[in-house]
Amino acid sequence: MKRLPFTDAFVDESIRGQRYLMACVLVRAHELPTLRSELAELPGPKSSRVHFNAELDGRRAQLLQNFASWPIESFVVMCRRRHGVTEFEARARCLGHIVSALQGRSVERLVIESRQDDLDDERTIRRHRRPEPRLVFEHRRGADEPLLWIADGVAWAAGAGPRWSEHLGDRLAGIVEA
Repeated sequence: MKRLPFTDAFVDESIRGQRYLMACVLVRAHELPTLRSELAELPGPKSSRVHFNAELDGRRAQLLQNFASWPIESFVVMCRRRHGVTEFEARARCLGHIVSALQGRSVERLVIESRQDDLDDERTIRRHRRPEPRLVFEHRRGADEPLLWIADGVAWAAGAGPRWSEHLGDRLAGIVEA
């Protein structure tokens, strides 16, 4: 049986030294409610969300193994921040790459974790987005969109190295450099 194409993408970033990593998690529309329901069960008793920087290693491994069992796909875009490449430029390069990749796969919707001032992201998306196929986007807070927690985990794991990213198995399609 042929699987339906991915329709929605969720993006978050991680900064590791001079590496800026942006993870993109792909989900099919009909699987969104089930995944959100499963994610709602994951925060600890003192938290309303999952955030990998705040988790202990055992919990990180468990969460990544959960993600690996779900019907998702992810990839990471990395940009090295060196002389002349600021964090803002690195973010723009990663996001531009993601927009092109999503349109190449006809993904219809992009949700990016908000950083409170999202105008630079909006300009980057408009600069890279082609008229067709259609790609709409919005910024959401991680507390309001649980699927961003997966992107947070994927970005964290990719930044932490193979010991962690291997937990994602074939759900991590790759890490590319922008």
